[in-house]
Amino acid sequence: MNATGSVDNARGIRSFVVGTGGRSHYGFGTPVTGSKVRDGRAWGVLEVTLHATGYDWQFLPVAGQTFTDPGTQACH
Repeated sequence: MNATGSVDNARGIRSFVVGTGGRSHYGFGTPVTGSKVRDGRAWGVLEVTLHATGYDWQFLPVAGQTFTDPGTQACH
């Protein structure tokens, strides 16, 4: 996203919302502009590895669940 809230794949800022802790899952509302991946069933953690010129991420589900979301992005 950019400063005005529009998707900017070249210079925008990626934001992660990972609410996988707590008591229970709940449904999603309408997807917001720029949403890429949504899952409302898996428990787990988001691992983020920072590098000098970018970062990697991977959602790691608890044992017995299969949802994953890996990716890599260069910094600008």
